[in-house]
Amino acid sequence: MKKVLLFATLLAPAAGYFYLQQTAAPPPPKLAALMPGGALLYLEAQDFGRLLREWDASNVKSDWLASENYEVFSRSNLFTKLSEVYDQYSEAAGFVPGLGGVREIAGTESALALYGIRDVEFLYVSRVGDAELVKSQLWTLRNKFEQRQAGGVVFYLRTDPSSKRTVAFASAKGLLLVATRDDLVAQALELLAGAGNSNVASDRWYRDSSAAAANPGELRLVMNLEALVRSDYFRSYWVQRNAPAVRQYWAGVADVTRSAGAITESRVFLRQPAAQPARDAAGDRTTSDLLALVPPEAGLYKASAADSAAAATLIVQKLISPQIDRTRDWRFAPMAVSSDQHAGSEGDLETRIDEPPLPEDAGMGDSEATVRGMLEKGGARSVLLLQASSPSAGTFVSLGSVMVVAGSSDWDRDAVRDALTAAAGKLWTVSKLGAGWTSSTSGRHPVERMDGLGTLAFAERGHLLFLGNDANLLAAALDRASSTAGGETFSYAAGVRHVRERPNFERVMRALDFGSAGRAAPAFFSGNLASLSRVLSAIEEVRLTEEEREAQTLQTVVYRLGQ
Repeated sequence: MKKVLLFATLLAPAAGYFYLQQTAAPPPPKLAALMPGGALLYLEAQDFGRLLREWDASNVKSDWLASENYEVFSRSNLFTKLSEVYDQYSEAAGFVPGLGGVREIAGTESALALYGIRDVEFLYVSRVGDAELVKSQLWTLRNKFEQRQAGGVVFYLRTDPSSKRTVAFASAKGLLLVATRDDLVAQALELLAGAGNSNVASDRWYRDSSAAAANPGELRLVMNLEALVRSDYFRSYWVQRNAPAVRQYWAGVADVTRSAGAITESRVFLRQPAAQPARDAAGDRTTSDLLALVPPEAGLYKASAADSAAAATLIVQKLISPQIDRTRDWRFAPMAVSSDQHAGSEGDLETRIDEPPLPEDAGMGDSEATVRGMLEKGGARSVLLLQASSPSAGTFVSLGSVMVVAGSSDWDRDAVRDALTAAAGKLWTVSKLGAGWTSSTSGRHPVERMDGLGTLAFAERGHLLFLGNDANLLAAALDRASSTAGGETFSYAAGVRHVRERPNFERVMRALDFGSAGRAAPAFFSGNLASLSRVLSAIEEVRLTEEEREAQTLQTVVYRLGQ
């Protein structure tokens, strides 16, 4: 009898726990599972209402709205088109949903799925309490909307007869749903009721991207890149104009988190099977080690694996013969040439006919080939570019550059000197006269310096080759020659120190805008662009690191904030 009582005593709590588990309310559904499939983008916020309130009270918002950059943007073609769409949806909704109106329907966990770029087709879902929802202007005007039903829930619909824009919304199980198409709300309500229809959470681009990422940040953006790149509107309005680079990925995810002194964006991009890069573990390790050489004096730095041809071109362009990039917009047709145009005219007296014409590349091709041979002989693995601006002669700004090349073995000083003499001598001198070398110092470090018209110095430190045209920046890099990097491994890293470069940036911008005062529009460089830099002055430095991992590209962008 005692054993039976003891068994019953032990069983009772277990039975009670099992009963409570069975009768407890099921966990709320994931918002991605309520979005119909086929979206282009999915944006999710852990607490959308709080983010909106913080943005509304921020100095960045007020400064930007008062800036010249916003003044110019507000007259742009993109702003005009977005304003037109905004006004049309306002007509359909029956009121103008300003920031205050959006805050009324911004709950805690919220998500937005974009289905069409041209007509801005989206579905928005947010966890909004009934007490907050009934105070909103959208809910107050529901009687002016038509009523439909889906998934056993009534939803509201209204279409503007002139623009044909539609606004539909519903409230169910603590969720507010707002969409620009009635079928999106209907499908979402059916999913909420338990229908097994296709949804964003089950789409492969969302599922695989989310599985590859870490825990979601305050904001998470999941991208259906394969579908986006197929869109003509994406390729037309994508500011970076790098659709071919995006095309190598089929999906991606980006998470944003904030801390006391930084905003961190973590990205994962999934590569197409045919776009898998050749990995070089030794090169990645060398690239990461070069980051230890970045001195505080550098305003911009970039470290990557050394492709000999690309690295040679960079050395020639930055240190030997800077060239102005001349690009032509491919969207414009070439100029027509008259069939009866003469081969020459009296205005063409400067063209020599007794000697061969100057090569189109002004001889840079031969110099690049010489430097490329030097890099290949030294077994170049990775290259680091350092740049820093500094005031020069009062109103001018000089941009010094230093490059560090990591080789597979120690560099041969004589071979480097001969290669640089051949590369620079063809561009700086006649028959290489005045392209000799002298022993000099950069800071406390001995260097080899060319005594020609330009400024070029180099120093080798084992497997590291330092080249530069700025003595102070070169000395700062050499000071860190013995520094070691941390344990992280990157295939690419870059950064810009915004606070350091901003005054010189504005100095250059004012020089570029010389003579533009008095125009109705703000000066493009010193007004428009410089004002955006001032708005973002709290960002001291931006750093990006990239790592290739099998079929994934991992990127981390850190925006370091000032005090």
